[in-house]
Amino acid sequence: MQPNPTQVAPPSTPPPATSATTSTTTSAAMNTTTAAPRGPGRTDLLARIAFVLVWSSGFISGKLGLRHAAPYTFAALRFALAGAVLLVIALVSRRALPRGRLLAHLAVAGVLVQAVQFSSIYVGMDLGVPSGLAALIIALYPLTASLIAVPVLHERVTRSQCLGLVLGLGGVALAVGEGLHFDAGYLAGLGFVVLALLGISAGTVYQKRFCRGMEPVSGNAVQLLAAAVAALLPALFAEGFDVTFTADYWPVLLWTALINSIVGVGLLYGLLQRHGTSQVSSLFYLVPMVTAGFAALLLGQHLGPLTLGGLVLATAGTLLAGRVRS
Repeated sequence: MQPNPTQVAPPSTPPPATSATTSTTTSAAMNTTTAAPRGPGRTDLLARIAFVLVWSSGFISGKLGLRHAAPYTFAALRFALAGAVLLVIALVSRRALPRGRLLAHLAVAGVLVQAVQFSSIYVGMDLGVPSGLAALIIALYPLTASLIAVPVLHERVTRSQCLGLVLGLGGVALAVGEGLHFDAGYLAGLGFVVLALLGISAGTVYQKRFCRGMEPVSGNAVQLLAAAVAALLPALFAEGFDVTFTADYWPVLLWTALINSIVGVGLLYGLLQRHGTSQVSSLFYLVPMVTAGFAALLLGQHLGPLTLGGLVLATAGTLLAGRVRS
């Protein structure tokens, strides 16, 4: 925002100011307008921590939800419930509803980020891919999103950021790779998780490129409802809408819909609006580590020395990559 200077002339106008006076006034104005920018505040730090915790919990809640519903059915219910809640909020609060080209762009981004990503993760885990391995593959998102963002968004990736990304990837591989085993049954599941990786990578870059004018509540409602329609088709025709509503299933469904879909994606988009895609996506390197911690606390899985070492390495890489300004 540029100031609008005003000139006040008294009745008896004095002689014009000397150049020294003008220089002093100009220097003072420049010192006022060019103050050192503030670093990330506490609110931004809390948003990053909350995003990592919420996103990590999605792998645990997804695994639990698959006990009661088929993958696409579970995803369709999650998206429909979350989208309906946001739509009601948007209508009651009289938020501006997207129209025209923005509406179409929001639908495309929603299908990529929500439907393609999470439905594919659910299918992969349903086919036997462990949640930790799924988190590891999705943690490659910083690399894939950065590669897409460079030509599309013209973002710069510096050497220190590349080093941070490599360190983070090494930490993820070290931590999640502990105790992994592969067989032929994993191949199809791994393919779906890779598809999820491509979905979120392309979707977030598309979001930042074409959806800058998005109103958060109504925009997310459109994206979730578009994702619900996309997931509903295979849920109906391939799975027969296979779900068993039990007392154990409702808390999982509500968590994935309200916390993972609304809060998690809202935090992601909020961070993307304030930072570069490469910087924000580096937070995904922490997700497998936190997922492993949740699994240890909630599922009784133990953290081995490689997991702890990977946590330290991935954290260092994330901090290094996060120092790069967007």
